[in-house]
Amino acid sequence: MKKSVLLYSLLPLLTFACSYNTDDKQDQSDSLLEDAEAIFEKSPKDIQPEGTFVAEDNTFYKSLTFKGKRTVVVRDAIFGMDFPSEYDRDEEFLRVKTDKSDLLFEIISEDTIKGEGFAEGLYIKE
Repeated sequence: MKKSVLLYSLLPLLTFACSYNTDDKQDQSDSLLEDAEAIFEKSPKDIQPEGTFVAEDNTFYKSLTFKGKRTVVVRDAIFGMDFPSEYDRDEEFLRVKTDKSDLLFEIISEDTIKGEGFAEGLYIKE
């Protein structure tokens, strides 16, 4: 009698355990991981540009090399000459000073900067 009562009390537990879907649990886990990555992804405002960014399609400026907190070396696409300059930061925008006018760039990600005006185009980090 005790064995049959024990068997019948374990039957619902076994049925539930067999019907438990691990795929749902995996989907929930993946979703939580994606949410956590989105939270910790850097905002363009928090990114400090460093290294060399090469122009994909600009005919005036070939590359920008960021050195330190305010120094940038701009490579001319026509003569291939480098000229050092400085830049100011305004949120996600960088204003590079030149002898004629300023160049404006928007930080898109750690690997991409978008130029406007004469510097128009995408600059991808090497």
